[in-house]
Amino acid sequence: MNWFFIALAAPLLWAIVNHTDKYLLSKYFKGHSIGALIIFSTLIALIVLPFAYFFDQHIFEISFRNGFILVIAGILGALAVLSYLYALDDEDVSIVVPLFQLIPIFGFILGYFLLGETLTAKQISGCVLIIFGSVFISIERGAKMSIKWKLLGLMVLASLLFATYDVTYKVAAVEEGFWVSIFWEHVGLFVIGLFFFIAIRTYRRQFLAMIGRNSGAILGINLGSEIINIVANLLTNFALLLAPVALVLTVSGLQPLFVFILSVVITIFLPKLGQEKITRIDLIQKIVAIIIILSGSVFLY
Repeated sequence: MNWFFIALAAPLLWAIVNHTDKYLLSKYFKGHSIGALIIFSTLIALIVLPFAYFFDQHIFEISFRNGFILVIAGILGALAVLSYLYALDDEDVSIVVPLFQLIPIFGFILGYFLLGETLTAKQISGCVLIIFGSVFISIERGAKMSIKWKLLGLMVLASLLFATYDVTYKVAAVEEGFWVSIFWEHVGLFVIGLFFFIAIRTYRRQFLAMIGRNSGAILGINLGSEIINIVANLLTNFALLLAPVALVLTVSGLQPLFVFILSVVITIFLPKLGQEKITRIDLIQKIVAIIIILSGSVFLY
């Protein structure tokens, strides 16, 4: 199969995961019960561990250094997801997800300071476009125009944590392989989930209350979402073997576009699954911002 269609499937699957997160928040976690969802999403990592071991029985032969790095990567990933969920709880998914294009900007910054990498004029232009598009999509219209600083702050934090996760994860993953890395990353997810449950009383109470009501439905949806996410990661990794990294990453940057298309389709045809603002002015704002952000992403790669 052509590498393009393999790479294209990944952002589409990630877009489905984003809408699944929004559905969980709106249906089962109303009232800002973010703690319950993050504990559930991290503790469910325990289910992934035996599958990782099934595909690679050498997971315990990892060096202490790489194992520690991957556990830390899992913790960073969970903290990034937590910040993203707080943003998603307040805003439309088609507004939140495009802001993930800030991740490569932080990746370049980390690469500059940690690895001595430099940016070309074209890449700097791409960073400026992404920042401009991110601010534009965060503008709240009303009697007085204002920027949604809370949304920007949460997504800047999430993007910084994800960029740090990427750098941390890849340091060890390139040596240990996919399934070994998946195993120890998910150990980190499970560890931070236990910490949230034991140390944060509000999160624990939200989680226990949720378990008593809809544990079966939430487990099924979360597990399905996790499987979709893993499949998307596998497709991206496979596409990287068939085509240059820059091309694959550019295709992956289409995720906000898929999220936007799904948002419109769900709002019109499946309103029980979710509804977003799709007035004419809202659509124009989102479309223009997504075009600007995608253009910046192309310049970056």
